Amino acid sequence: MASGIINYSLDSIRFYLTSAQKRKTVWLFILTLVSSFMEVIGLASLIPVMLVAAEPGGVQRSKYFGPVYQAIGFQSESHFLLLLIVLIFAFFLVKSLFSVWVNYMQARFTAEVGISIIKTQLNKYLNLPFWYFNDFGSSSLINSALSVPTAYVSGVMRSLLTFFSEMIIVIVIIIGILFYKPLLLFVLAVILLPTAILTYRVLRSRSQKIGNRINELRPISYAIIGDLFNGFAELKLANKQKKFEQHLIANQNEVQNLDAEAYLFSLLPSKMIEMVAIIGVLTIFLYAVFFPGSSTNLVALVGLFAAAAYRLMPSMNRILTALVQLKQFQYTIENLESYRDAKYNESPHPQQLPLSFNKSIAFDKLHFSFPGEQNPALRGVNITIRKGEKIGFIGSSGSGKTTLMNILLRFYCEQQGAILIDGQPLTPQHLHAWHSIIGYVKQDTFLMEASIQDNITLGASEVDTKRMQYAIEQASLQTFVSGLPEGINTLIGERGSKLSGGQRQRIGIARALYKQTEVLVLDEATSALDNETEREVNEAINKLSHTDITILIIAHRITTLRECDRIYELSNGEVIAEHQYTDLMRKIVQLN
Repeated sequence: MASGIINYSLDSIRFYLTSAQKRKTVWLFILTLVSSFMEVIGLASLIPVMLVAAEPGGVQRSKYFGPVYQAIGFQSESHFLLLLIVLIFAFFLVKSLFSVWVNYMQARFTAEVGISIIKTQLNKYLNLPFWYFNDFGSSSLINSALSVPTAYVSGVMRSLLTFFSEMIIVIVIIIGILFYKPLLLFVLAVILLPTAILTYRVLRSRSQKIGNRINELRPISYAIIGDLFNGFAELKLANKQKKFEQHLIANQNEVQNLDAEAYLFSLLPSKMIEMVAIIGVLTIFLYAVFFPGSSTNLVALVGLFAAAAYRLMPSMNRILTALVQLKQFQYTIENLESYRDAKYNESPHPQQLPLSFNKSIAFDKLHFSFPGEQNPALRGVNITIRKGEKIGFIGSSGSGKTTLMNILLRFYCEQQGAILIDGQPLTPQHLHAWHSIIGYVKQDTFLMEASIQDNITLGASEVDTKRMQYAIEQASLQTFVSGLPEGINTLIGERGSKLSGGQRQRIGIARALYKQTEVLVLDEATSALDNETEREVNEAINKLSHTDITILIIAHRITTLRECDRIYELSNGEVIAEHQYTDLMRKIVQLN
C-alpha cells in the first residue's frame, strides 16, 4: 500500500545515520518489539478474564484458571477475579511505564539525528561554490538549514518510528488472533483493512501537495518579515508598511489554512476506522437478532471483536496518520537530497599547509568564466604586487574588478593560470593559512547585532587588548569610541543601525586590523558614502598606507586611490592600462 514512501524514507534516513546510530537503531527496534509483545500480552490477558467473568462458575471450569484457583485454595470466584484484575492492572502499569521509556529513547534518538542533519545542511550550504550560494536568499537558506530538518525529524523520522512500532503490534495481535480465533481475524480484516487502504489512498496525494505548498510559502514569509523589519525606516517613510503587512498576512493565511487542513487529515483516519468498527459491531448484533439460533456465539464474538478493536483501532489510526504525514513531509526528503553532487561541494582540502607572504602576490595569466557564460569574466590577467604596496583598480561595471578580488579571496577559483604567493601557487591546501592573513571590507560591511568589540573580534571569547587598541586607533575610531558611555561594549543595533555609514566601514577596517591582516581588499568601501563620510574613511585608509599591509582598492571615486602606488584599469576582463594617480587625474581633467 505504501511501500514506495516507506522505502524512500528509509533510504533517506540511512544516509544520515552513523555506524553507532545504526547500532542504536537495532537496539531501539528490539525495545520496540518487547514493548509490542507487552501490548499484546496485555490485550490477551483481558480476553480470558472477560470470558470467565461473564459466565457463572467459569473460573473453575477454565482449563487455565481452574488449576490455579484450586492450587491457591480460593473459596470465592469473586476474590479470585479481583486478584486477576489487580495483577492485570499492575502489568498494564509496568507496560505503560516501559512504553513511555521506549518512546523517550526514540525521541532522544531522533533529536540526536536531527542535530546531525542540521550540521549536514549547514556544511552543505556553507561549502557551496560562491556563485551558487549567491543564488539563494537568506530566507531560503534559513528554511533549508533549520525549518526543513526540524520538519523532517517530526514528519518523517518520528512517523516512521510510529509506523513500525504500531505495525509490530498489529502483526503480533493478528498472529495471536489467528491461533485463538481465526473467524475473528476474518471479521477484522473484512471490516478494517479496506477502510484503511481507502482512507490512505484518499488522503495521500492531497497531503503531499499540502507539504510541498507549505515549503514554498514558508521562505516567502521569512523574506517578507525580514524586509518588513529591516526596512522599517524606508517602508514607513514610503507608507508601504501596510502593503508588506498585508502581503505577509495573506501568505500566512494560506499557510494556516493548509496547516488546518493537514490537522484535519490527521484526525480523519481515527474517525473512519471508529465508524467502520461500530458498523461491524452493529452488523454482528443485527445478525444475532435475525438469526437467534447462533446468538450465544455471536455475542461472544462481539466481545472478542470489541477487545481486539480496542487495541487495533488506535494502532491502525497511528499507522494511517504516519503514512499520511510521510507523504505530507516528503518535500523535506527532497530538500535534504538537493545539492549533494560533487560540483556543489567546495569543502576545504583535508590537509592544510602553512603559507608565508614576504615578497609578492602575482596574478599569472588568470582566466575565469562563470558557469553557463560564453564570454570570460577574466582574460589572461597579469599583475605583480610587491608586499606593502597599495594598488588601485578601476573600470566600468562588469569589467572584472570584483571577480579578480573574489579569486584572490578564493571565493572563486581560476580555470587557467595561477595566483602566486612569493612565487608559489596558491592551492586549496593553503586556504586556511591564506584566509588567516587576508582581510576584506566591502560596500555593505557585515555587522552583527552585538557590541563594537564583538563586531571587531567577530565574537571572540578572549580579546587581546593591545591589538584591539591598535585596530581602533588605525581605523580612526578612537574619538568615536571614547565618546560612548560604554565604549567598545556599546551595542550597535541590527546591521549597525545605530552607526553612520563611515563608522560601519571603519569597524570593518578595524576588524581586518585586529585579525592582523597582511593583505587587505577594499571593494567599493566608500562608494555609498557622502563626501564628508568618505573623507573620514579615507583618513583611516591613508593611515594604513604607512604600514606594511598590502592594500588592494576597488573604487569608482578616483580620490580614494590617492595613496596608491599604481592603478590598474580593467575592461572586459583584461588589464588595458596602468596609471599613476597624478597622471590619471590629469587625464580626467583634460577629458572634462
